[in-house]
Amino acid sequence: MVDILIRNGFVVDGTGRKGQFADVAVQSGRILRIEPDMQVEAVRTIDAAGRVVSPGFIDDHTHGDQFFLFGTDAYNLLEQGVTTEITGNCGGSIVPYHEGLLDAVRGMVPDELVEQVRQGTQDFRSFVQLASRTPTGTNMAFYVGAGNLRAKVVGFSDAKPTPAQMDEMKALVAEAMACGFLGLSSGLVYPPSVYADREELTELCRVVAAHGGCYVSHIRGECDTVVEAVAEAISIGETAGCDVVVSHHKIGGKANAGVSAVTLGLIRDANRRGRIRVLADQYPFTAGHTALVSVLDPVFATEGVRVLVEKLADPGFRRRVADNLHQPDSQSLIRFSGFDGCLIIGASRTPDCVGRTIADIASERHADPTETLFDLIVDNRGDADAAYFYQNEVDMLAILASPYTMGGSDCGHNVAHFDPETPGGQHPRAVSTFPKHLRMVRERGLFSLEEAVRRITLQPARMVGLADTGVLREGFRADLCVFDWEHVSETNDYLHPHRRNLGIDHVLVNGQIAVENGVYTGIRSGAMLWKGK
Repeated sequence: MVDILIRNGFVVDGTGRKGQFADVAVQSGRILRIEPDMQVEAVRTIDAAGRVVSPGFIDDHTHGDQFFLFGTDAYNLLEQGVTTEITGNCGGSIVPYHEGLLDAVRGMVPDELVEQVRQGTQDFRSFVQLASRTPTGTNMAFYVGAGNLRAKVVGFSDAKPTPAQMDEMKALVAEAMACGFLGLSSGLVYPPSVYADREELTELCRVVAAHGGCYVSHIRGECDTVVEAVAEAISIGETAGCDVVVSHHKIGGKANAGVSAVTLGLIRDANRRGRIRVLADQYPFTAGHTALVSVLDPVFATEGVRVLVEKLADPGFRRRVADNLHQPDSQSLIRFSGFDGCLIIGASRTPDCVGRTIADIASERHADPTETLFDLIVDNRGDADAAYFYQNEVDMLAILASPYTMGGSDCGHNVAHFDPETPGGQHPRAVSTFPKHLRMVRERGLFSLEEAVRRITLQPARMVGLADTGVLREGFRADLCVFDWEHVSETNDYLHPHRRNLGIDHVLVNGQIAVENGVYTGIRSGAMLWKGK
């Protein structure tokens, strides 16, 4: 007798090969057998007639490491078919700890839990121990953030590291890689990661390359400077000798519509040269999401974000920041979205602003929109987020269709189980990236079902070197998704981001049913996945 038998499904194994009708038997968290019309008894049988049985989806870009140690379960990822998340992105990881890293959660979770996390993230070995005994809904694999390294060793200064500081950061990267981290992430618009130049990042990536790791980058610009920024990421990887992932690839600014032909050409050409592999991940939406404070020039954040927020109380400092913000060559997202395209989706201390644009809030207050932006940052002590509508749909579709693109939600874990009709509070990508990805592929006929599955399962697993996942094979982890290819889709939007998806029927993580009939069961059967372990 086996633990679970999935009968009558159309099995798409993740390799890109043509699917077949077969049964899948699961025993002790592993795939025991895959064959048609299996004659075996099971503790639990799932009838997958009319459904696809695939590997669980791998979310190539999350920020779940910032949440799971505080008790989240990742249900918003599980309910979209994700069984494994690759986290620690955009240069900001939960480890190594640096002063101020946990400020945002203080007062929101018990002090003793904050202290436990602080102690457990001082170094990579302590983190591995803490993470491995923390229950989680998904499997998790980790990058180390270049921003954390700089904050710990150099501080938030924009100064070039001394040789001794570089040696210290390189030693930290080596320690992370020895502990099973995937590689290095950078966030080259966020302080202090933004202050790292190409030479610094290349030296750190040489250490990554020596351990067979990957460099993933929120590149230095996604609008007017996007071509140069993609080229920089590829150059760092080729010089250092490590593979590269361009994070949440997009093209912003109306004047840049169509530029994805150039950036995707750079990625294609790098792969043809064959020195390294280069891929990108994407969430298929035309609005991005980041903190309001991130639209300000990082030149003002060299003392840290907390000090920047405090300084915004000073009218003279505000004038300097405003003058910089409105320069013709500014790369601030506000310049490309406009205040009417900046929708507040998170504001812990001014919740009445959620679901409204800065333009609308300013109009109601009879205030200048720039001053309203500053007020929202100050009133929320820097803890305010927005969706910025600045991306070009033509490029979003071209990137989706590229053979070098994986799926990545760029989200964290929901901190509570929200009623689906709860208004606002997050970007819809946190709930529906993968169902929307599949729907758009299907409706536009971009490529086959088998190829669609490969790009969000085996391709990301192979890119970062994750063993025994991302493909349906006997002996591999029983991470599976049972879904309705003809009807899988999202139902949410920016005003109602918590609405559930259609067509994601069952999700198994390490052989346990985490989602049944589209709803999270409460099971936390995820594991920590360490490279080379």
